[in-house]
Amino acid sequence: MLYALCAAVAWGAADFLGAVSTRRAGLLGTMCVGQAVACLALGLLALAPVPVARPGPGDLVTLTVSGVLGVVSYAGFYRALQLGPVSLVSPMFSAYAVVAVILAVVFGGERLTLPGIAGVVLTIGGVILVSAAGPPDAGQDPRPADRGRGDGVPYALVAMVSWGVTIYLLGRTAEDLGWFLPVAVSRAVTFVIILAVTVVVFLRRPSARPRAGTLPLPGIAGFLDVLAFIAYTRATTAGSVAVAAAASACFPLIVIAGGIVVFHERLRGRQILGIGMTLAGLLVLGLSR
Repeated sequence: MLYALCAAVAWGAADFLGAVSTRRAGLLGTMCVGQAVACLALGLLALAPVPVARPGPGDLVTLTVSGVLGVVSYAGFYRALQLGPVSLVSPMFSAYAVVAVILAVVFGGERLTLPGIAGVVLTIGGVILVSAAGPPDAGQDPRPADRGRGDGVPYALVAMVSWGVTIYLLGRTAEDLGWFLPVAVSRAVTFVIILAVTVVVFLRRPSARPRAGTLPLPGIAGFLDVLAFIAYTRATTAGSVAVAAAASACFPLIVIAGGIVVFHERLRGRQILGIGMTLAGLLVLGLSR
C-alpha cells in the first residue's frame, strides 16, 4: 500500500505539471518531452542492478499492447486537460482503478469483498455525476482561446478506460517479470510512437513546435511519471493488482488542490459531490482488501 500511495503522490504532481505544460508547450511537446525524460531515467536505472526476468513472447505482446494503450491514454488525458479544468478531468480519469479492478477480478482471479463492490459502485456513480454536471463555471482557464471548446469529458473517459487496461497489464506482468522490465518495455513503446507522430507533425507544422523555455516543465512531469510507474509496479509485486490500482488512483487530491490554488477553478455542487463519491469509492476499494 505504501508504494501505491507513493505512486499516487508522484502521478498527482506529474499530472498537474502536465496540465500546466499542455497550455504552454502544447499537447505533442508535453507528451514527447515527458516520455523522452522517462526513457532516459529508465536507461540510467538499467545501469544499476535491477531484477530482470526473461520475458516470453506473450509477455512482450502484452507489454507492447500496454505501450500502445499508453499513447491513447496520454493523448486523451492531456487533451482533456487542455479543454477542461484539472479539478474535473483528473477525478474522472482516476476512475481507471475501476477498470483495473474489474479486469483483475475477471481475468486475474482476484476476489472483491462486499466493501470492494461498494467501492466500485461509488466510484462509477461519482464519475457519472461529475460528467453529467457539465463543466465548472467559465472563466477559470488561463488560456482564453480554449474557452467554449468543450470540457474534455469524452477525452477523459477514453483516457480512463485505456489507462485502466494499461495499469492492469503492467501489474499482471510485473508479478512475473519484476518491477523494472514491464515499465521499461511499455514506456519505450509509448515513446517510439509519440516520437514518430511528433516528428511528422512538427515537420508539417513548424509553428506547432514548443519554445525551448517551455520544455523543463514537461521534463519534470515525465520524471515524476516514471517514478510513479516504478512505485506502482513495486506495489503489485508486493500485493494485489486491485489494491495497488485503487490506492494509486487517489492522486486527484493533489491535482484538485493545484487546480483550485493556481487556476482558481470553481466547482458546482453536484461536481463536488461526484468528486467526493469518486474519491470515497477509491478509498473503500483500497481498504477493502
